Amino acid sequence: MVLGASARFATAAPPPAVVAQQPDGECHAPTAGATLTLSEARSLALRCNPDLIAARRAVQASEADIQIAGQRPNPVLSLGVENINPHAGVGAGSWRNKTVDSTVRIDQVIETANKAGLRIKTAQAANVAAGRQVRAATVQQIAALEQAFIEAAVSQQRVDVLTQTLTLYERTEQANKTRYKAGDLARADVTRLELDALRARADWRDARADHQRDLAELAQRIGIPGTLQDVVLSPQWPGLAESVPTLDEQALQARPDVAAAQARLDAAAAARELARAGRVPDVTVGAQAERYPVSATNQQGSGNSFGVFVSIPLYVRHSYGGEAQRAEVDYYAALDERNRVLLAAGNEVGRLRAALDAARESLRQIDEAVLPAAERVAADAEFAFGKGAIGVLELLDARRALRQTRLDAAQARGDYAKALSAYLAATRTEDAAVSDAATRSADLPLQDVTPYLSVH
Repeated sequence: MVLGASARFATAAPPPAVVAQQPDGECHAPTAGATLTLSEARSLALRCNPDLIAARRAVQASEADIQIAGQRPNPVLSLGVENINPHAGVGAGSWRNKTVDSTVRIDQVIETANKAGLRIKTAQAANVAAGRQVRAATVQQIAALEQAFIEAAVSQQRVDVLTQTLTLYERTEQANKTRYKAGDLARADVTRLELDALRARADWRDARADHQRDLAELAQRIGIPGTLQDVVLSPQWPGLAESVPTLDEQALQARPDVAAAQARLDAAAAARELARAGRVPDVTVGAQAERYPVSATNQQGSGNSFGVFVSIPLYVRHSYGGEAQRAEVDYYAALDERNRVLLAAGNEVGRLRAALDAARESLRQIDEAVLPAAERVAADAEFAFGKGAIGVLELLDARRALRQTRLDAAQARGDYAKALSAYLAATRTEDAAVSDAATRSADLPLQDVTPYLSVH
């Protein structure tokens, strides 16, 4: 399991059709005592994250919109009876011979200017935009999930460091009491050691509370009930030699969020064409059959007659210019949004690359120089104190320095992992999003950090 490895660090979205058909299923938190890996957290989030579920629903809704757009206007059937004279009556005989003017009429709207085709084109463009939005949302939500997972893993490691610090105090407590009884250690020194152990325990409690908060945030990002309080995270960290991709201008436009903005622009262009077509009036044609029988009381009847009609709306008060103008504004708003997203994407990649380089150098320094030195100093201090060569103050200084250095190392490791995750998410392209769909849960072990947590 990996928090970051090559292009698989930030999982991207599968194609829209795959995402739309993915079942949401029931979402349950891991059982108490279970170990949660990043790939398992990703799989849960892809199924349970409410934002991703909403994005998939939007795809399904847009597919229904395509069907709606392809529906032509239904014909209208009209039945009517007129020329009923209450004084003369309707005459004798069957209902067909009644002295009333009965009419059957069918009217059909015939759309002009290819409005049906433009409606379908607009709906299809909106469907493409919804599908690309799913990819963009997946990259964003998985990136946020990885950040939460790393943060929780760092706080878990912080708890482990402080737990082992407490173990060190407990392990030396009896030896300190023995030396005190033998007169080799002053009572004040024993008290200093006990007070420092109490401070370490208070720090452990604070770290434990922070870890519980981070687990709750991780559960929220995944979209599962509960707070993962009894779940153990299983992280491994990216190595310092891990190569990262670069992103040129052409590849930048293939980022899922930029591609989604471009798809929304295409949909706005299609909607603009449809609004312009609205200025051409539709034509309604009708056919009518009429029966007005002749009787003793009605010598003016015409018997059976037929007629055809054509009606065209008169654009006297308006010609749907407001709708066309609104569609024009929406198009340019979508163009502005596409340009904004593209600009923000370029700035984000540059900023995240600088942050990644800084985090890598910080981790390299603490791993290769600071932490090994602190380990040696602490080991020497423990040995010297056991032999009575140094006082308790020097021992406490060495222990505190080691404890803080280990905490700093855990934070630096987490900062590098988060920086790498964010950068890889920012450089993800649509092609990589599709290819990663089959491998998004793969784990590539890199660097084991257990030696850095050993107690001297």
